[in-house]
Amino acid sequence: MKKSLVLVAMLAVATTLFAETEMVSCESDLGKCTYTLSDEFFSQECTCRDGMGVGEDSTIDGTQTLPTDEECDAELEKVCKNAGIKCENEAGECHLEQNGDYSCRCYGIEGINTGSGIFSETACNDTLVEICGTEAMTARKICTEAGFLDVCVSYIEKINNTCLNPIDGINDILDAPLNSDSISYEIGHCCQYEEYRNEYKNEFDCLEASGTCNSCVDMPFDEGEEGKEDAANTDVAGNGSASAEDTADGDSAPATDSESSSEKEESKSDGCSMLFI
Repeated sequence: MKKSLVLVAMLAVATTLFAETEMVSCESDLGKCTYTLSDEFFSQECTCRDGMGVGEDSTIDGTQTLPTDEECDAELEKVCKNAGIKCENEAGECHLEQNGDYSCRCYGIEGINTGSGIFSETACNDTLVEICGTEAMTARKICTEAGFLDVCVSYIEKINNTCLNPIDGINDILDAPLNSDSISYEIGHCCQYEEYRNEYKNEFDCLEASGTCNSCVDMPFDEGEEGKEDAANTDVAGNGSASAEDTADGDSAPATDSESSSEKEESKSDGCSMLFI
């Protein structure tokens, strides 16, 4: 008798679990809408082909019902009728509006490229390849093109090795996509923009002049690790070498002793979105 009661109870629970959630969805070349209704909540989520969309969750009050397929299609048309086209590859992404206006962002590279063209997926992809290429930009590539590879590597290696986490495997970092590694991004940022390069240079020169980390570098102490705090308060011995400021272009790495030190350190090494309103 007890076994029978247990079995009946289990069947009742299973039936309730399977019956408590219902769903309706519809999809077209504009995007997709999904409605979910359970004993506890009702939700609507529509995502357009360009990544934009709307979402809504509400507690059941007894008035909610799932839409018909026709009503779902109508809502999708209403929400996404003005949706553009989003295309992306390893190098970046583009957003193309229905009027032909586009905006493209190359991963790891600051700035947005804008213009106007034809409204089609083919045009979107062609524009993306023309602006960003097909392969992710690396710090080595962009710094070599800009002419600041050795300069920025020496600055950022000095700052990290002295005050933050020592850099390991610099060659691997230089060949990694700019947006996949924080050090790679820093080096790429340094090479692209003079204002940031000057900041790194000032911090580098300060450390070379026997400054302390907490007086030379804007330290991100949010992690609160005791070891890093100790490092931040440790004097860095100066070697009396010429600073980058003494070089011809003002952006070159320090000469003589510091340059040799940087080379030695290096030789030790192994080497767009959804919006719910």
